[in-house]
Amino acid sequence: MSKLLVVVSATGNQGAAVIKYFQQHVPLYKLRGTTRNPSSDAAVALTKSGVEVVKADANDVDSLKAALQGVDAVFAYTTFSGILQTPEIMGKVMAGKLPPPVGQYAFEVEVQQGKNIADAAATVPGLERLVWSSLSGVKKWSKGKYTQGFHFDSKEVVREYMNSLEPLKGKVSCLQMGAFADNMVNMPDRFGLTKADGQLRWAYPISGSIKTPWIDVERDTGAFVNALLEAPGGTQVVGASEYLNGSEYFKLLCDHLGAKGTYTEVPFDSIVSDDPTGFKLELAQVYAFVNEFGYDGGDSEVVTADELEERGYKVPRSKIVDHIKRSNWSHLAVA
Repeated sequence: MSKLLVVVSATGNQGAAVIKYFQQHVPLYKLRGTTRNPSSDAAVALTKSGVEVVKADANDVDSLKAALQGVDAVFAYTTFSGILQTPEIMGKVMAGKLPPPVGQYAFEVEVQQGKNIADAAATVPGLERLVWSSLSGVKKWSKGKYTQGFHFDSKEVVREYMNSLEPLKGKVSCLQMGAFADNMVNMPDRFGLTKADGQLRWAYPISGSIKTPWIDVERDTGAFVNALLEAPGGTQVVGASEYLNGSEYFKLLCDHLGAKGTYTEVPFDSIVSDDPTGFKLELAQVYAFVNEFGYDGGDSEVVTADELEERGYKVPRSKIVDHIKRSNWSHLAVA
């Protein structure tokens, strides 16, 4: 008998990736996807592919309750960067109408969206699993040393809230998403990757002794979600296609582009200048946290994909070099 999986925010990058993977590899599940605009091109395409598309907004708990009724499983995520860039937040901070740091306001909105998802899921009789796209708690695991990792902390606050709800006890599993490989393509300057004097330069504030968990969101998110649906509730796994330190990633990129490059480890606080929004400080604190405590904060309950496979739950993963090869790097081409 088939089951029903609802993907919250089905037209976003994580949601679309999960739907595509399940359509290709997991016929057990029928698919329902939520979107704020069912008439968008992306939503219409999903409908044509066989997905049941329904209108729902993470800011509207009643719409979520309606969208989740009758489901067996839920995959849900929120998008901090999308919230951050809204006129109500970034626009007001840039205009001096709200004081920085900008992340504190996005934190509040994202936490409420996550709580809305949790409250809606808690009304579903027979729900088997809620998979939450999460991140480690920077403030929690650093014991208050780093207090501005808002885009990490918001998801940890939501995870704790989900687990506090009696109807969701034992049903919440978490996918701690690794560093999005897409971000290096789409906003390289934010992460210190530039070109100058005919070569690439990458100034990266992560120690060479630390291997970053990179994830190919399009190819691998669905595999992790499927494994978490099969594994016991309460499982937490880092979503990593591959672990690479900065120099390893940079060599793959330079080799692919046929470019010379200079890789430099820089202090985390070197990236915070000339930023009236406070977001660079947020990134710097996350880098410092990872350097000191690790990507998962040292949480013993969080496992790797290899450890999940040792428990009998397969997680097929791609190689980051394949993501590099299929991406458009024309904006970083060097003569």
